[in-house]
Amino acid sequence: MQLVFLILALVAALVELITGTFYLAAVAVIALVTAALGFVLPDDALILVFLAGSVAAMALVRVWRRRQARKPGLADLDAGQRVTVAGHGARADQVIVTYRGTRWDGVMVDGATPAIGSQAVILHKVGSVLHLAAPNPIDNPPPAPTTSASEPI
Repeated sequence: MQLVFLILALVAALVELITGTFYLAAVAVIALVTAALGFVLPDDALILVFLAGSVAAMALVRVWRRRQARKPGLADLDAGQRVTVAGHGARADQVIVTYRGTRWDGVMVDGATPAIGSQAVILHKVGSVLHLAAPNPIDNPPPAPTTSASEPI
Protein backbone atom coordinates (compact mmCIF):
# COMPACT_ATOMS: atom_id res chain seq x y z
CA MET A 1 0.00 0.00 0.00
CA GLN A 2 2.94 2.30 0.64
CA LEU A 3 4.01 1.84 -2.95
CA VAL A 4 0.59 2.98 -4.18
CA PHE A 5 0.84 6.23 -2.22
CA LEU A 6 4.45 6.73 -3.29
CA ILE A 7 3.43 6.37 -6.96
CA LEU A 8 0.46 8.70 -6.36
CA ALA A 9 2.82 11.29 -4.84
CA LEU A 10 5.20 11.03 -7.79
CA VAL A 11 2.45 11.27 -10.42
CA ALA A 12 0.73 14.18 -8.64
CA ALA A 13 4.05 16.04 -8.34
CA LEU A 14 4.88 15.55 -12.03
CA VAL A 15 1.41 16.65 -13.18
CA GLU A 16 1.63 19.64 -10.82
CA LEU A 17 4.92 20.68 -12.42
CA ILE A 18 3.27 20.56 -15.85
CA THR A 19 0.03 22.34 -14.92
CA GLY A 20 1.21 24.61 -12.10
CA THR A 21 -1.73 23.95 -9.77
CA PHE A 22 -1.24 24.17 -6.03
CA TYR A 23 -3.79 21.48 -5.25
CA LEU A 24 -1.81 18.72 -6.91
CA ALA A 25 1.26 19.77 -4.94
CA ALA A 26 -0.78 19.40 -1.74
CA VAL A 27 -2.01 15.95 -2.87
CA ALA A 28 1.60 14.95 -3.59
CA VAL A 29 2.76 16.02 -0.13
CA ILE A 30 -0.17 14.29 1.58
CA ALA A 31 0.47 11.09 -0.39
CA LEU A 32 4.17 11.22 0.50
CA VAL A 33 3.38 11.69 4.21
CA THR A 34 0.89 8.82 3.99
CA ALA A 35 3.53 6.57 2.39
CA ALA A 36 5.96 7.48 5.16
CA LEU A 37 3.36 6.72 7.84
CA GLY A 38 2.98 3.29 6.26
CA PHE A 39 6.04 2.18 8.18
CA VAL A 40 4.20 2.79 11.46
CA LEU A 41 0.51 2.30 10.68
CA PRO A 42 -1.30 -0.71 9.22
CA ASP A 43 -2.30 -0.63 5.55
CA ASP A 44 -6.01 -0.25 6.31
CA ALA A 45 -5.37 3.02 8.18
CA LEU A 46 -3.40 4.59 5.33
CA ILE A 47 -6.48 5.31 3.25
CA LEU A 48 -8.06 7.06 6.23
CA VAL A 49 -4.87 9.05 6.83
CA PHE A 50 -4.83 10.13 3.18
CA LEU A 51 -8.50 11.14 3.27
CA ALA A 52 -8.08 13.00 6.57
CA GLY A 53 -5.04 14.83 5.24
CA SER A 54 -6.91 15.79 2.08
CA VAL A 55 -9.89 17.13 4.03
CA ALA A 56 -7.57 19.05 6.37
CA ALA A 57 -5.73 20.58 3.41
CA MET A 58 -9.02 21.66 1.81
CA ALA A 59 -10.12 23.25 5.10
CA LEU A 60 -6.81 25.10 5.45
CA VAL A 61 -7.04 26.44 1.90
CA ARG A 62 -10.61 27.59 2.50
CA VAL A 63 -9.64 29.44 5.72
CA TRP A 64 -6.61 31.00 4.03
CA ARG A 65 -8.70 32.23 1.08
CA ARG A 66 -11.27 33.82 3.39
CA ARG A 67 -8.53 35.65 5.26
CA GLN A 68 -7.00 36.85 1.99
CA ALA A 69 -10.39 38.12 0.79
CA ARG A 70 -10.77 40.29 3.91
CA LYS A 71 -7.44 42.03 3.41
CA PRO A 72 -7.62 45.36 1.61
CA GLY A 73 -6.37 45.35 -1.96
CA LEU A 74 -3.54 47.38 -3.32
CA ALA A 75 -3.86 51.13 -3.19
CA ASP A 76 -5.04 52.81 -6.38
CA LEU A 77 -1.93 54.68 -7.49
CA ASP A 78 -3.91 56.62 -10.10
CA ALA A 79 -6.19 58.27 -7.53
CA GLY A 80 -5.46 62.00 -7.28
CA GLN A 81 -3.72 62.19 -10.65
CA ARG A 82 -4.78 64.77 -13.22
CA VAL A 83 -6.16 63.95 -16.66
CA THR A 84 -6.95 66.15 -19.66
CA VAL A 85 -10.46 66.07 -21.12
CA ALA A 86 -10.24 65.14 -24.82
CA GLY A 87 -13.93 64.77 -25.65
CA HIS A 88 -17.44 64.02 -24.43
CA GLY A 89 -19.29 60.69 -24.39
CA ALA A 90 -22.86 59.78 -25.25
CA ARG A 91 -24.21 60.76 -21.82
CA ALA A 92 -23.71 64.10 -20.14
CA ASP A 93 -21.48 62.65 -17.41
CA GLN A 94 -19.26 60.61 -19.76
CA VAL A 95 -15.96 62.03 -20.98
CA ILE A 96 -12.96 60.81 -22.91
CA VAL A 97 -9.68 61.76 -21.28
CA THR A 98 -6.00 61.38 -22.00
CA TYR A 99 -3.89 59.96 -19.23
CA ARG A 100 -0.48 58.29 -19.34
CA GLY A 101 -0.29 58.76 -23.09
CA THR A 102 -3.54 57.01 -23.98
CA ARG A 103 -7.28 57.67 -24.10
CA TRP A 104 -9.54 56.49 -21.28
CA ASP A 105 -13.28 56.49 -20.72
CA GLY A 106 -14.30 58.52 -17.73
CA VAL A 107 -17.36 59.43 -15.72
CA MET A 108 -17.75 62.77 -13.95
CA VAL A 109 -19.11 61.84 -10.52
CA ASP A 110 -19.79 65.43 -9.47
CA GLY A 111 -22.06 66.08 -12.45
CA ALA A 112 -19.78 68.70 -13.96
CA THR A 113 -19.44 68.99 -17.73
CA PRO A 114 -15.83 70.01 -18.29
CA ALA A 115 -14.66 71.79 -21.40
CA ILE A 116 -12.38 70.00 -23.83
CA GLY A 117 -8.79 70.66 -22.82
CA SER A 118 -9.62 71.23 -19.15
CA GLN A 119 -8.26 69.17 -16.29
CA ALA A 120 -10.01 66.63 -14.06
CA VAL A 121 -8.84 64.58 -11.09
CA ILE A 122 -9.09 60.80 -10.82
CA LEU A 123 -11.05 59.67 -7.76
CA HIS A 124 -10.87 55.92 -8.45
CA LYS A 125 -11.16 53.30 -11.19
CA VAL A 126 -13.84 50.70 -11.81
CA GLY A 127 -12.42 48.31 -14.36
CA SER A 128 -11.03 50.55 -17.10
CA VAL A 129 -13.39 53.47 -16.44
CA LEU A 130 -11.96 56.41 -14.52
CA HIS A 131 -14.27 58.13 -12.06
CA LEU A 132 -13.40 61.82 -12.17
CA ALA A 133 -14.15 65.11 -10.46
CA ALA A 134 -13.37 68.71 -11.30
CA PRO A 135 -10.08 69.79 -9.71
CA ASN A 136 -10.20 71.80 -6.51
CA PRO A 137 -9.26 75.45 -7.28
CA ILE A 138 -7.19 75.57 -4.08
CA ASP A 139 -5.03 72.70 -5.38
CA ASN A 140 -4.61 74.44 -8.76
CA PRO A 141 -3.85 78.13 -8.14
CA PRO A 142 -3.59 80.41 -11.17
CA PRO A 143 -0.04 80.89 -12.44
CA ALA A 144 1.89 83.82 -11.01
CA PRO A 145 2.47 86.70 -13.40
CA THR A 146 5.86 86.63 -15.00
CA THR A 147 8.09 89.61 -15.47
CA SER A 148 10.65 89.87 -18.19
CA ALA A 149 14.25 90.72 -17.44
CA SER A 150 13.96 94.11 -19.18
CA GLU A 151 11.12 95.40 -16.99
CA PRO A 152 12.08 97.17 -13.77
CA ILE A 153 10.83 95.57 -10.62
